[in-house]
Amino acid sequence: MPTIYDLKPKFQCILRPLTQTLAQVGVTPNQVTMAALLVSVITGVLIALKWDENWPLLLLPLILFVRMTLNAIDGMLAREHGMQSKLVGIVNEVGDFISHAVLYLRSIKYRRRLM
Repeated sequence: MPTIYDLKPKFQCILRPLTQTLAQVGVTPNQVTMAALLVSVITGVLIALKWDENWPLLLLPLILFVRMTLNAIDGMLAREHGMQSKLVGIVNEVGDFISHAVLYLRSIKYRRRLM
């Protein structure tokens, strides 16, 4: 049975032309990471503010796909276009951590409501 790791090289091949274009126009991995963070924060806050409504949750699969795509792009920019640095790695990890935390706000708020 194929796993997500089997799909990763194919997904990266699809993203490679976009990543090359982004590198040519000067987009950095940190900018992509910050864009992913911004998308996650906006979505997480929307979900938390509308905790009594279900429609914001319908955005979650799309947002998670966008996050996965941006995460792949920032990694490809860093590795394939010589933009790796310690700062890039730190910003990526912190950005991922914050992104995941804000996207889980709904479950925390929902659990409090049940108690």
